Amino acid sequence: MGQKNNVICSYLSDPAVFADFINGCIHNGQRVVTPEQLADREAVSCLREAISPGTQSPRKPKYIQRQRDALKAVFGSDRYIVIGIEAQNKVDYAMPVRCMEYDVTEYKRQLRELKNSREEKPRRDEFLSEMAKDEKLNPVTTVVFYHGEEPYDGCENLHDMLELEKENETFKRFVADYHMNLVKASDLDETRFETGMQELVGFLKRQGDKTGLMDYVEQNRERIENMDEATFDAVGILMQLPKKVLRMRKNREGGRTGMCTAMKEWLADERNAGREEG
Repeated sequence: MGQKNNVICSYLSDPAVFADFINGCIHNGQRVVTPEQLADREAVSCLREAISPGTQSPRKPKYIQRQRDALKAVFGSDRYIVIGIEAQNKVDYAMPVRCMEYDVTEYKRQLRELKNSREEKPRRDEFLSEMAKDEKLNPVTTVVFYHGEEPYDGCENLHDMLELEKENETFKRFVADYHMNLVKASDLDETRFETGMQELVGFLKRQGDKTGLMDYVEQNRERIENMDEATFDAVGILMQLPKKVLRMRKNREGGRTGMCTAMKEWLADERNAGREEG
């Protein structure tokens, strides 16, 4: 995982930011999920088979830890939903399979939790599944947050990754599909967020567009000047801001970062440099 994705993962670990992300991306900005409803879910080991080079024969299976970027349970009255967020600044063409693996692993964990929490032995008709007829699993979903500059050109469904033409087309309706939930920073409306996610998305949407970025900084001067440190640091790394801008955090006056002034100076320098090169 690269530095930019690490920054997003660390930023989303804050319950307030995680809830705000879900509300802004899934609930159109409505405050449906609150930080108080969230609980962390630990990473789960996935059983993977090691394949010998040049063969199709599996060797001894081994557990490989697959760390989720951000994974939390959102609790309601008497049930919950598990939501994972995977940050990507590069296109992963196998992403639908990765997400499917993550979700299946979480369902398998819930089955183990049901088994371990049951005080009585399962009935004979429940022994094979180790799940009672009236028991239910809690839903699991994964959201892929793509914040890269290049357009996302990867598959969003499992079927799009499979060879299902010609003779295989006959079997298509018997092959289960899997839809990947893709959220692109470039498509988001930053005003649907309440926390520093608003500024984070605002900057990400305009990366590579210095004129648009300068207009955004000027139009949102008050919020940007009072940006919290976590958002400031995240924006600084994601946008690869120069030290000249990042130093402003240490020179704050009355809690203000002075970021707008530094950003405008930097953007003006960049634009002038571009003109000189032209």
